[in-house]
Amino acid sequence: MTSIRLKPAYLNLYPEFALACRRDAWCINHGNTTGFDEQQTRVWLDTLAREQPQGLLYLWHHDSPIGQLELAPAMARMDGSLGGYIYLLYLVPQWRGRGLGRWLLEQALQQIRAAGSTSAGLRYLPTNLAAEPFCLRQGWRKEGPVDEQGQLLVKDLIPLMPTTRYANANAT
Repeated sequence: MTSIRLKPAYLNLYPEFALACRRDAWCINHGNTTGFDEQQTRVWLDTLAREQPQGLLYLWHHDSPIGQLELAPAMARMDGSLGGYIYLLYLVPQWRGRGLGRWLLEQALQQIRAAGSTSAGLRYLPTNLAAEPFCLRQGWRKEGPVDEQGQLLVKDLIPLMPTTRYANANAT
């Protein structure tokens, strides 16, 4: 994968690529572009690029962007721990089915781990028929019911400590 690189997205240089990725992802999830809000998407991309400098990345093959990754590597949880979240994992159609999705997902998880997060989350809509089997094969698990935002999947990033059972000293 020496010709494949993941680099920060510079919206001022390739703004239409980010928008096209989001538009196609919407179409995959909803079956068409009805309801896709270009202005709201531009605001989201600008906000993500500003607030999470490593949260908006392009996947490059030589001199062409071929994918997009959007994530928050570390967000504080109610219990004080950190969790990462993947907003979008996207490859242009001609690059799908070549193993790059797994590679891109692993790159996202490496960034999330490096930020100190102990788990990661993402959501998919059940209408995206490829998402569920792909994620489950990568070790993600469903959490909670499907709602208007889709199905939440989570992945623990550090192994849980094995439970040690001690014999009760008072047992007879």
